[in-house]
Amino acid sequence: MTNEKCPSTHSCRERLQPVKSAFRKFPSICCSGMLMLGCLVLLLLSTAAAENRVTAPAEGWQNVRTVRMSGGLRAFWDVGGAPRHRTEALKHGFDSVNLLGDYSDYPGKQKRNINNYVHRHRPAKNPWDRPEFFEEIVRRNISQVARRKNVCTDARSIFVHDIEFDFEQDVTKAWADPEARKASGVATLNEFKEAYLAEWAKWFWLPCKWGKEAFPELPTGLYGPQPFRRDYWGIASKDAAQIDGTHALDAVFWKYIDPHVDFYVASIYVFYDAPGSVFYIASNVEENFKRTRQYGDKPVYAYSWLRYHNSNKKIGGRELAPWLVDATAVVPYFYGARGNVLWGWEPQSKGKKLYGNLPIYADSLGRVADLSNKIANATPVPDNRLAHVLWKEKQPLVRQLKVSDTEWIILAMNPWQAEDARSQIEVACGRRSLTLELQGRHCDIFHIDGNKVKRLQVDYDKATEPVNNSVL
Repeated sequence: MTNEKCPSTHSCRERLQPVKSAFRKFPSICCSGMLMLGCLVLLLLSTAAAENRVTAPAEGWQNVRTVRMSGGLRAFWDVGGAPRHRTEALKHGFDSVNLLGDYSDYPGKQKRNINNYVHRHRPAKNPWDRPEFFEEIVRRNISQVARRKNVCTDARSIFVHDIEFDFEQDVTKAWADPEARKASGVATLNEFKEAYLAEWAKWFWLPCKWGKEAFPELPTGLYGPQPFRRDYWGIASKDAAQIDGTHALDAVFWKYIDPHVDFYVASIYVFYDAPGSVFYIASNVEENFKRTRQYGDKPVYAYSWLRYHNSNKKIGGRELAPWLVDATAVVPYFYGARGNVLWGWEPQSKGKKLYGNLPIYADSLGRVADLSNKIANATPVPDNRLAHVLWKEKQPLVRQLKVSDTEWIILAMNPWQAEDARSQIEVACGRRSLTLELQGRHCDIFHIDGNKVKRLQVDYDKATEPVNNSVL
């Protein structure tokens, strides 16, 4: 057995030492004794080999740095179907997510799947038509979380309810539905609007409430509706007033859900291999952060994915370009997010390499981790321009954080330029004006401390061959 195949050869020798001593002390040992000692040797060797298999990193993790956040910033791992990679992620500093699809019915072979029930009509218009088995199914699913092998209820873990379905956003159309109008028990459209949204909200906050009863120690959040629902073209093509108008219903709806969650989710799954995707990430986090401050200081966690969204028929399921991986990892923290959750569903990995871009994602997060205490306590510069404004003007994405009068942290990126291009921007840090060079499409962090300017950049050459065999 060579050292290459058994890195713990020294450990094996230590384990065999008592056996060698026995042969030296009793050279005339009988055959049966020799057989027993031989079995012991094989047992010790197999135990050492098993330990090597357990401790050796899973494929693709050899060059992945550790990410340990502080100052209240977080990095979470929610990639399902790949248990060995989850183990590696937790070793590398990621925190755990307990994700639940509350509406599923696996024991009943989906006969009482709540999503299937509500989707009998698309979009659904009658929130009072809640199935009689609603509470039974949701509570049963919550109880099954406790029986999972990988359930985590420590102080670093969170509980996310995944509830996604379409209901009619045009209240006037829902008011025109005779069954919904009758069930509401109200006489006017204005009364119906409040009752309608409040009733739909129950479909989301009741599972959160029941989950909190079962796991009171776990912070609870909701993936599905958001205080500012995920938007791409609505942000790219509208001004601030139009954006507010488009999302006015979000605020009315969310007020019913807010008392039942401990954090907010901003979904930033990437749909397009385009410069606008960077501003879409920044804008969706920024808008969710701004619109939730009225409720207090609960954190916003971005939900990211290292693949293009599968709704894009051309590139859906492929790994993101390295510069988008870089932006996905770091941009949320500069626009109000206190954490980033990496989601995925990768049962096809079977212990093989998960993502070719995982080293880039970890390195990008690592820059935030290294400065996390400073970033968490820094103050955004008042004249930072909104991400959606920079998007429309096709300007570089620039976000400045003030740590002190002499220390600043700046995020800067120009996704509009070619990957081999260079450009410059001028930034004011107090009374100082600095010229920073933007290199290709790198999402760089500049740490200014007194007269020192340090560029923190991710090496995209660390990426390995992408894994493009997504099952989604």
